[in-house]
Parts: sequence; structure tokens; C-alpha cells
Amino acid sequence: PGVRPGRDIVHRVCDQQGASSAVMKRLTLSEWASIAEIIGAIAVVLSLLYVGIQVQENTSEVRATNRQALISRSNTAVVNVAGNAALALTLSKPSQGVPLTPEELAQYQYFVRGMLYDVQEGFLLHLEGRLDDEYWRTRAAVVLAYLSQEEARAVYARDKALGVLHSDYVRWLDAALEERAED
Repeated sequence: PGVRPGRDIVHRVCDQQGASSAVMKRLTLSEWASIAEIIGAIAVVLSLLYVGIQVQENTSEVRATNRQALISRSNTAVVNVAGNAALALTLSKPSQGVPLTPEELAQYQYFVRGMLYDVQEGFLLHLEGRLDDEYWRTRAAVVLAYLSQEEARAVYARDKALGVLHSDYVRWLDAALEERAED
């Protein structure tokens, strides 16, 4: 009689009374191919599951690394300001309504420009999915707090006009500033 895949294999196994090597030798090439295909399909599914887990772990690691780099840069800026009384005074004057000297204004502008670029980096990382939402919101709050000061908005307007800021960042920041002005 003709070969009936599946059923004939079961009958052969049952008929051999423990003679597993005889069963193995009696399988046809087609039957071996079917078994190999099933094993291959299982291996592919397991591989995809493994890759999915690895991608999730890698994404978490990349986000943590990026967050740590941004925290480190912010910490460096804070330590520099805290260790430099003149810079601390300069940065506090605009929020108190105290005018800046030309030298202080230049110092203030460099500091704000550095902050704008730092937050821009966070924005781009967030846009690419490499920085989590919660941490991005803290970076957004920093730039919006600085840009509540007229002197900082002037730095932003200048850099925006020069085209040195990423266009997506500028669109986001303009919308956020407009929303804040409406509140």
C-alpha cells in the first residue's frame, strides 16, 4: 500500500515493540524532511522570541545610557555654576529683573546656547525612541523654564534664525512656547 504520512509512522512505531532504531531506519526521506521541517519551524519561532527579548533589553540599555549621559552633562553644568560665584550671579540676574553687563550677557548667552543644544540632543534621542518619555519631560521643563526669560528667548531666536537648531526641535519648541503663552 501507499505511504500515509503521519499514520504509517505511528503504526511503524507501535509495531516495532521498542525497536526504535528499526523505526528510524524505515522512515522515508520524505518523512525525515517533514520532521526536519517541523523542527526548523520550532527553531525559527524560538529564535524570533529570543531576538525580541534581546531587542527589548537593548532598547532599555540604550535609553539608560542616553539618560545617564544627559544627566552627567547637566550635572557638570550645575557643578560649574555652583563653583563659579560670578557665573551663578550672572545666571540669576535675568530671573530677578536685574540688567546684565555686556560681559555677563555674553556669558549668559553661551550658557543658554549650551542648554539649548543639550535639550535638543534629548529631544532628538526621544524622537528616535532612545530616551524615555518621563525623562524627556524633565528636559523639556528645563528649556521652557529658561525660555521664560527674555534674554534666553533672544538667544533662541538668534540661533533659530541662523538655522543652527534642528528643524523638528524648533517646531516642537515653538509650539511648546506658544502653548505656554496661552496658559
